[in-house]
Amino acid sequence: MITKTLTVTAKVGLHARPVALLSKLATELGGEGISVKIGRNADQLVAANSSLRMLTLKITSGEQVLVELGTEDAERAEGIFAQVAEALAAD
Repeated sequence: MITKTLTVTAKVGLHARPVALLSKLATELGGEGISVKIGRNADQLVAANSSLRMLTLKITSGEQVLVELGTEDAERAEGIFAQVAEALAAD
């Protein structure tokens, strides 16, 4: 597992659009055997392929989130973290 803390920069926080983008990304990565989880901290991680679970976190703009990837490939993980950061900025 590789983790990274990212900041939600979307004006409204973790709302429908970034959640949809994250869910789509997590589903695609799941097909490759890579899990994606997101939450405020390690105790609150939820599967990113579940839009409903992510929305229940009620994360607002400016909050930091922990992203956990089920891979040991650091180079691949950095690319995924960049995609997650992009989704967290979607308005």
